[in-house]
Amino acid sequence: MMKRYVRDPHSDIAPSEGRTVLGRWMVNSGDGELTWEGSSWSLGAELLESAARGERTIQLQGIIRPQGRSTPSAGWIELETIAGRNPSIEDLFLVGTRPLPQENITCMCRHPIYKEYLVAGTMDSYLLLLDARLNANLAILAQTRLTAPVVSLVCCGKRLLGLEKYPGNTVLVIDTTTTGKLLPTFLPIGRFSLPLSLTVLAENDSFSAWGLTGEGAVYHLEVPSLQRLSQPHPLVLEESLKKMCSLGHRKIAMANISGKLKSTYRAIKDKQLSWQSFCFREGPFLGFAFDGKHYWSFQQSFHKETGEILLLYNQEGSLIRSFGARPEVSLSSLSYTHNHLLILDLQHQQLHQYHLADTMEPVTGLTPLASHHPGYLPGGTPTTGGIHDLCLLYVGGEGKASVHRYDITKLRPLVGYLTPGGDVKDFFMDGFLLLAQYSPLLNGRSFGTDLDGEPSRKEDWMALFHEYFHPQANLWALENCAKEINRCLNVSRMGPIKVVLSIPTADRRCTDWDHSGFSLAVDSHRVEVTHWAMQELIKRWKRTKFRHLVLAGFYYMTEQGFWDDLVLHTFPKLCQNYGLCSFAIPGITSSWITEFNRAGFDCVALQSSHAFWQPPDRPPHYLLKCAGRIAREFGMGMEVELPYDVLEPAGLQKARDYLEMAAIQGWAGAFKAYFQSYNLIKTLAESEIPACRQLYDELYRMSRLARRQKGSPAHLSRNTVAIDCRGKWAGDSDLEFFRLNIEGHQGVFTLTGLSVE
Repeated sequence: MMKRYVRDPHSDIAPSEGRTVLGRWMVNSGDGELTWEGSSWSLGAELLESAARGERTIQLQGIIRPQGRSTPSAGWIELETIAGRNPSIEDLFLVGTRPLPQENITCMCRHPIYKEYLVAGTMDSYLLLLDARLNANLAILAQTRLTAPVVSLVCCGKRLLGLEKYPGNTVLVIDTTTTGKLLPTFLPIGRFSLPLSLTVLAENDSFSAWGLTGEGAVYHLEVPSLQRLSQPHPLVLEESLKKMCSLGHRKIAMANISGKLKSTYRAIKDKQLSWQSFCFREGPFLGFAFDGKHYWSFQQSFHKETGEILLLYNQEGSLIRSFGARPEVSLSSLSYTHNHLLILDLQHQQLHQYHLADTMEPVTGLTPLASHHPGYLPGGTPTTGGIHDLCLLYVGGEGKASVHRYDITKLRPLVGYLTPGGDVKDFFMDGFLLLAQYSPLLNGRSFGTDLDGEPSRKEDWMALFHEYFHPQANLWALENCAKEINRCLNVSRMGPIKVVLSIPTADRRCTDWDHSGFSLAVDSHRVEVTHWAMQELIKRWKRTKFRHLVLAGFYYMTEQGFWDDLVLHTFPKLCQNYGLCSFAIPGITSSWITEFNRAGFDCVALQSSHAFWQPPDRPPHYLLKCAGRIAREFGMGMEVELPYDVLEPAGLQKARDYLEMAAIQGWAGAFKAYFQSYNLIKTLAESEIPACRQLYDELYRMSRLARRQKGSPAHLSRNTVAIDCRGKWAGDSDLEFFRLNIEGHQGVFTLTGLSVE
């Protein structure tokens, strides 16, 4: 098994048996079982096997049993490695933000068992069960009265621990129950006192927690048994509190968040100060979280030039690095859930979610029981307008140079799958998105607020709509191409091709949209012209009476998802009024990556920008890995991006990276959008370079995967699912770290064996 070959075993979410047992289990023999209930989790270690250069094999064995209301099913297991050095966290991506459901919340954490919930404490002594879905906006599902308010809340196995307010030396123990009820409930079962005051708690495992003082002293806190908590006399624990280290003050340069330099930061303001006063917090250290290997904290700051800084420490208390907070984020308290930091922001009355991005590289997917990671948006459903693979078609102005149009020749390799000789062998893409960046009037006006150029006006929108319905190109060419493909394949009629039409973004910089002084600086005017555009396109569509095309929905042109964008939040509702789907493709550098999900968009695909940008000092697949993990966490599809130099070796390899990561991360069979500039897929199909033509074939084969999904074959019995899977990777160093991300399963996951050969 793992004996003698590993050190520093760790898991971000501890097993029910605790972290101490986890360490012994991995290092000694692996005999017995380790159980994780409810949550996704990561399991990793440092591999020390000096003779094992070359190919290595890892095997994982386990079983999934029912949990509460859930039927057991397998998810996805992904293996990541890094050779020769410690993995490091490089960036934090702000991926999800939601408004707080009420103003008096003091703390928040994940639910101990169910991923779909969060738990919050309030100033007026309530414990709230919250809906964790983005578009639910932390709706309050249930509440439990406590005897006193808590200022810090963490999971401890199936229980919760709450640190009561000043003087911060009393811990409330709360049980989680699911006895035949629709929603889990909470039951306070006891409290105990400490010989010193703590500022905040952090999650550790089923038997203990971490405590932090205002001056940065970290304590390991053992939680008493239920029997001891039930004793009638007050319980004061001195022997179970052990000082582990003291967090060092920041002395090193700040790292950037999401790869972007932030030169100015916001001062802590009134609401946060009142919250701190309520908590009676003393000392510079205010926040605390533990991710299985590191401590996270932040310090109090009242100086604008200093700003707020997230601090990352090792378990000896040494500062590893610091991250400057984004201007739109205020730090009030921290918590951790799998792969993410939860940041309570009382200044803006919001909960922010940061994805932790490190330097480990995915190398294989281990699970043989699932065809894809269940977190990704599945293709071919009503949510995607029935689309599995959505191909982007850029029409309109190529800057100020010319107008680009699609004819049947350009569309044939996309609608149909062609042999090297040009014969139609099968259908290919089943969805097409028509969009334009610049006006067909060739005046340089742009249709997206994140593009260069002056904002577009009504005449530009009308010109674009004329291009969509050009009598010899674009939609009409797509209609005629579909008819031709049907004839070539000798079918009376394939399923109709689904079409998505882009709506230009109403830009508030445009103060005279229609030459009559109609200003888009007014939010209601921007909604009005967006609604007008949808009505205009639907009217034109109905006049065409296409036989081989169906309008599936509308696309929001701008890739940025701003928190206060009224048009963005109204867009999906307008689409829904017409029975159509709303589509968006945000980028990983967007201001709010998941804001489209929160706004209620039906179909969102995340673009990684891997084909066009390699952040310095990051692994080769860094952006693809980060985008894939964010997308599966929030139910998105993925975008396949073909680089402009796809016919060159470097560009060809970048394109292949998408196919490789799709297989490793489990999104090959999910909904996918394809960026191909104007005609890059056609260029691959016609290329005489064998490797380029092969890429066209591989794109086609990947497109078939989503249409062959039959669900997971993981249900081996009514009560259990057996897991036994292997993965291989090439090791070229005496020192190597590995991590298994085990996600998306339903039920209680019990690990029975883990070996490396």
